[in-house]
Order: sequence, then C-alpha cells, then structure tokens
Amino acid sequence: MVITHGRSNDLRNPLVRRVAEAVASQGIWALRFNFRYVDAKAQASRDLSREEEDLRGALRFARETLPLQKIFVAGKSMGARVCARASADAAIAGVIALGYPLHPRFRPEVLNPPEWPFLVKPALFVQGDRDPFCDLERLRSEIPKLKEPADLVVIQRAGHSFEPIGMKRDTFPEVQDAMMDWIRGHIPSPDGHSVAR
Repeated sequence: MVITHGRSNDLRNPLVRRVAEAVASQGIWALRFNFRYVDAKAQASRDLSREEEDLRGALRFARETLPLQKIFVAGKSMGARVCARASADAAIAGVIALGYPLHPRFRPEVLNPPEWPFLVKPALFVQGDRDPFCDLERLRSEIPKLKEPADLVVIQRAGHSFEPIGMKRDTFPEVQDAMMDWIRGHIPSPDGHSVAR
C-alpha cells in the first residue's frame, strides 16, 4: 500500500503513520512519502498535477519492489484527491480515501473537485460524520455515479481527521477495521474469488 498525506502535513502525520503501521502489522507492505512541496517548503500545486507525478513515482518504486502484488493507494484528505487523480494507473488495484474533501469547508453546494471523474478503480471512503469538508448526504448521492463500485464507512462522532467529537475516544481502530475488511474483500483467494469480508 502506498499512503499519501494531506495538504497541511507530511508523512509523519499521526493518521498516515498509524495507517502504515496498521497495514504492515497485517503483513501488507506499506510506503509513505512526502509530496515534493513539503521538502521544498512550498505549496501544493493548484491542480495537484505535481502531487500526482510524485504518487506515480512512488507507484513505480512499489511495482519494482513487488512486481506481482496488488497495490492499493490510501490518501488522507488532499492525498485522497491525488489518489483519485492517479487511479487510472495500471499499478493501482483500489483506492482508500480517508476524509475525502468533497467540497470546501462547510460549502457542500460547490461542484465536485475536478478529479472526481478520474476515480476509475474500486474505492473505499472512510468519513467522519462531522467532517466539514464532506457532506455525507451529498457523498452518498455522488458515489453511485462512479465508474467502479465504491463503499462508504462512516465513523460516528468524528471530524475530518477522525478526531472524536464529544466523548473522548480513539477512533482509529474503527478506521483500521474498515480498511482491512475492504482490502481483504479485494484480494483474490487461491480459487480466484474475493476473500469474504
């Protein structure tokens, strides 16, 4: 799995780190990296084209390292948008969007981001129910328009980075379970069928 970070953080982001550790603990190879703007102390490209190039470079490295394995990509916030943009890459088996920013903060009436039509692989959306960047009703109406099947898991009483709202708790186990169940459902068993979720 190749894991991408959000706009205002880097590969050391706690959620990105925990995702990598969680999948690695299940025997899944994990790679996290910085988009080039982080190391250059600059800003992300407006259209995310440079970030897409960076992800494709990470995918080439993953494919060279694991030539016969399925590769999933996971992205946090802006990183999920980058994963969607790059999903046509033949190396990608599926996309996991963690806190997908479907619209600007508290502005669900704004049209979809331009990468939405490029999401052409099976996808899992994991969203906090209090995420100001993703109106769940709108997301539920948009998911059926995607070219490939997509699943949605909603983390209750959680924000954009799955921070708990109200009662203090660690929401990450719920995020981890959603990811691992979905991945297992998209890895063929020896008989060629998907492993039951």
